[in-house]
Amino acid sequence: MKQTMKHDHGPVCGQFLPKQDLLQRLRDESRSAHEALDQSFLPFQNDPARHLESFLAAQMAGLTALSTAVRTSPDRETLALISEMLDRLEQDCRHYALSVPVVRHKRDLHPVAMSYLVIGSRLGTEVLRRRLLASELDRVPLYFAPQDYKAAWRELCLRLGAMPGIGVEADDICTSVIAGFELFREAETLTRDLTGKFL
Repeated sequence: MKQTMKHDHGPVCGQFLPKQDLLQRLRDESRSAHEALDQSFLPFQNDPARHLESFLAAQMAGLTALSTAVRTSPDRETLALISEMLDRLEQDCRHYALSVPVVRHKRDLHPVAMSYLVIGSRLGTEVLRRRLLASELDRVPLYFAPQDYKAAWRELCLRLGAMPGIGVEADDICTSVIAGFELFREAETLTRDLTGKFL
């Protein structure tokens, strides 16, 4: 009897189309985790001034966890971006005397996934920065100051678009991106428990 081979790509990733490149697969399969994270921070988006301190603490917790979860050192552009982001967040948290929860990663993350999360996050930060400026805060946190990321994002998208969406490495990167989004969701939950904000 002829047996049909079944390929198990894990409970989260693997629902790709055969000819799909890795960039499209990442967008498709991480969409749910990304949207859930955005929903978690919706109170901040709606009222930045009220939830600013909780947002900063959650970002510090999530980025710190992400930086320790990466399996090997990422590319130079990603390393420079996250180093600057963490430095700015540290200064912001010190300015507001914030308590930052500790998020512990449950699996090591692929360095390409870290690049996708870190560089991609600056796209959303630009939108949030405009909302903060419109809210007329006395001080816009350093975290929201512009960063030179657009060239790095274009290069990363080209690289991912040239990579196949099928295979062990593609599975690893996809699962790592989703796990990275979940680190930030955990950071938001722990910050909410700590501060009572985002309610």
